[in-house]
Amino acid sequence: MSTRQPHRRLATILVFNQHHELLMQHRDDKAPVAPNKWCIPGGSLEGDESPEEGARRELWEESGLEFAHPITLVWQGLLPSESTPGRHSEWHVYSTTTVAQQEDVILGEGQAMIFLPLEKVHSLDLTESTRFMLKFWQEQQTQK
Repeated sequence: MSTRQPHRRLATILVFNQHHELLMQHRDDKAPVAPNKWCIPGGSLEGDESPEEGARRELWEESGLEFAHPITLVWQGLLPSESTPGRHSEWHVYSTTTVAQQEDVILGEGQAMIFLPLEKVHSLDLTESTRFMLKFWQEQQTQK
């Protein structure tokens, strides 16, 4: 079996509020992968759900936020697994904007789920996948 064969399928979503702040999750010390690190809301796909369905479900489970409007696929591809060295995970990264405020966020998982300015996000102890996704997203923004 090729080491490039994904062993996990994941979906995540970049959520920006009206102040251009990004919703970030601070993982707790019980997280099986990357405990105490910061990441974008998301996680493993369940059953036969589509990546978009998975991104929406994970966002709702972790933050209580739901969106009826479309979300945009930003990137999809393989990244080295953070849970299983030598393996790769298939990622689907979406983005959206929201009128939700911090008080609308309901913490469903982790230590915190908060909107932060991008300049503050970069100073956090981020998961490797989040660091990659943010870099990719910002490079896309500068090309527009």
